[in-house]
Amino acid sequence: MSASRIGRIVAAALGLLIAGRAGPVAAEPAPGPPAGPAAEARAPTGDPVQWVRTLQLLQDRVAAGSLAAHESQPLLIARINADLLAVPPEIWGRRNNLRSAITFALSGGGPAVLRRLTAQDGLGEPEATLARGALAYVEGREAEARRLLQDVDTTDLPPTLAGAVGLTQASLAVADQPVRAIALLDRVRVLLPGTLTEEGALRREIFTLGQIGDLKKFEALAIQYLRRFPHSVYAGNFRHRLAYQLTQLDIGRDEERFATLNRILSELRPESRRDLYLLVAQTAIQAGRTAAALRASEKALALCIPGSAEATRGQLYRAAAEIVSLATFQSGLRTLRSLDRAKLTARDLLLLETALSTAEAIGRGLAGRPGLPEADGVPKPARAAPDPADGPASLIPKAQATIDRIDLMLSKATP
Repeated sequence: MSASRIGRIVAAALGLLIAGRAGPVAAEPAPGPPAGPAAEARAPTGDPVQWVRTLQLLQDRVAAGSLAAHESQPLLIARINADLLAVPPEIWGRRNNLRSAITFALSGGGPAVLRRLTAQDGLGEPEATLARGALAYVEGREAEARRLLQDVDTTDLPPTLAGAVGLTQASLAVADQPVRAIALLDRVRVLLPGTLTEEGALRREIFTLGQIGDLKKFEALAIQYLRRFPHSVYAGNFRHRLAYQLTQLDIGRDEERFATLNRILSELRPESRRDLYLLVAQTAIQAGRTAAALRASEKALALCIPGSAEATRGQLYRAAAEIVSLATFQSGLRTLRSLDRAKLTARDLLLLETALSTAEAIGRGLAGRPGLPEADGVPKPARAAPDPADGPASLIPKAQATIDRIDLMLSKATP
């Protein structure tokens, strides 16, 4: 099917939704009379295969970055769901229609149609098992869904149904069998290139690879995602999760690991690269990974305009990491005190306050101790018998523990 034809189909789907016209969207809608009471009473045109195909075309536009398609998706799903429930029973005697209903349910369509179908006799196999398994999955009965679907061979299924079932099988396997989930997602990606199904499979596989620590394939697929789906509606969420996963992989531990981040981010334009370095630095601070925070903030600052809000963020993350080391404590505290608060978000202001509080507590503990840096302007505590548990060596782990708790504090802040 040509790109122009696909565009016309999707445009027609959106046009019908916006106009509020009755009836499902067929693959090639024919001109008809204006919508009105008579149109509302008309029987649905087309068939389940066409309706579900239209939904998939709309979803593929989501992968390409269309916010209009993303916002229209619930409306189209509701329309198709209503029409599937309204078709005469003999429609379900055709295998392709039955398979489309299963695909629809696994593509966000909900359980209503499958509840009706699984109450009937004579569905045949493998459709009967697939329908029961899909219904269990969308209703949250994972143990039953796993029992019914885990051994289903999707080789002989149409690609769209095979992709939907493969994604479901991978979701059910990822917690206990991540290697199997990766193999399933590999097959889904090959089956449906350029679709939202491929985009979703790629995202899930990347984070499953992070879960098992396969850094090499993680890097390769992350680069592939950024090349193939840079404008996906889900790309922003992907980048946040990518920053978190990179932090969990301890990419700041050495130059070789940090080079992985650099290679992944080299796929982005300078501004996007800067923003993702900042996000990695912020996430690393929240996770207590100070080496990663220092490396990422330095990379970000090299891409920032001096005095900009982005530069202020980079300085904040670098300084917050510096205060947990005796060697950089003073410079970190000076930077924290000098930051322009007007250039920080509410989230980063909370981080700044927490970092200042932590730094000043460390400074009071260090005050007057021979050979150790003192925080300028921090009142020295009254002399008392030293507590072995409160010595300089314990201050840095305490500061690190405080930074580990920043994530919880930040989650309560206004974004």
